[in-house]
Amino acid sequence: MAISRASFEKIPIHLITSIPSVETFNNIQNKKFRHFKILKRYNDFPLPKTKIINLNIKKVKDHFISEETIGMVKSFLDRNEQVLFFLNRRGYAPYLICKNCGYKQICSNCSMYLTFHKTRKKAICHHCSFEKEIHRNCKENKKCEFIMYGPGVEKIYDEVCKIFPSNRVEIFSSDYMRKKDQIKSLFSKINNNKVDILIGTQMISKGFNFPKLNCIVVVDADFSGRGYDLRTTEKNIQLYHQLSGRAGRFSKGSLIIYQTLSPEDKTLDNIIKNDPEKFLDNELILRKKNKLPPFSRLIAIIISSNKKELSYQGAKEIKNKLTMLRSLEVMGPVESPISKIKKKYRSRLLLRFKKSELLQKKIANLLENLKISPKIKLTVDVDPVNFT
Repeated sequence: MAISRASFEKIPIHLITSIPSVETFNNIQNKKFRHFKILKRYNDFPLPKTKIINLNIKKVKDHFISEETIGMVKSFLDRNEQVLFFLNRRGYAPYLICKNCGYKQICSNCSMYLTFHKTRKKAICHHCSFEKEIHRNCKENKKCEFIMYGPGVEKIYDEVCKIFPSNRVEIFSSDYMRKKDQIKSLFSKINNNKVDILIGTQMISKGFNFPKLNCIVVVDADFSGRGYDLRTTEKNIQLYHQLSGRAGRFSKGSLIIYQTLSPEDKTLDNIIKNDPEKFLDNELILRKKNKLPPFSRLIAIIISSNKKELSYQGAKEIKNKLTMLRSLEVMGPVESPISKIKKKYRSRLLLRFKKSELLQKKIANLLENLKISPKIKLTVDVDPVNFT
């Protein structure tokens, strides 16, 4: 939108980022964009050193912070420097399963597990905000005994408080910063050195300045592409690179610790070497080979309905119409990765065509003139960023 606006107004535009998207990087490679790099940090402070902790070795059951990590964190706390534990999962535990009957706490509106939030003593859906108590009758007239799998920031908060009982710990998450005075109060504590350890989600990586923060622990560094989203790895490398910029802004001895189950991952290696361009180069080769953006155009179409069969049937009918267009590849229909949101079942079509083929207008005209049932809803996403 900004690029289009600048074009209409005939004015220059600056795109500023720590790591560009693959599309922007391709435009740089093709000399479509001029590229300027800032190679030094403010006052020449170096980027944090990096340490990889392999969670496959000596993993302690029900603990998410390794002994090696604890030792390194203590050295920073002993110098009165602040530490951040980063985990991009809100709540206490993302999965609740009864150990007796196997019942799973799943949202009644969405095809998603409910996340348990300890502070509210409820399981909550992060897509539709549905809430429920976790008390449930199990077999033999007993109550379900739920085991909480996986960590959220609240669980890491509890673990950190046990490991460092004499230190002051705060959570930096949207669940805890809904009001302006809460945000103001926390920033005041951080700046006045009344917080020793922060537990934060993705929210913390967005441009905040913490002068005394010199150690970051990424509790679970994940670099796995999840199959359905071609941008997963790209988003992760941008997130972790942005996060590393929070540490050592006014220090020459900062550290970022990556706890991971995939220590040999090439993406992690590129982050450690501070060489994201190598990742972007490799990603461009992969995208070209697989005919993915920026070497082709994608349009995602989500067909949603109150009934699963209506959603799928509607998608099939729309596909039959779209296949009439030459040079257009129509993939699907398939269930969306999140197959149900807010009681609506979702099927997906993915359209692919060469950039040189000017098909967008033809697709738009065809979709506008479709006579579709009022029981289904069509959502069209051109050049999708999110594939769920």
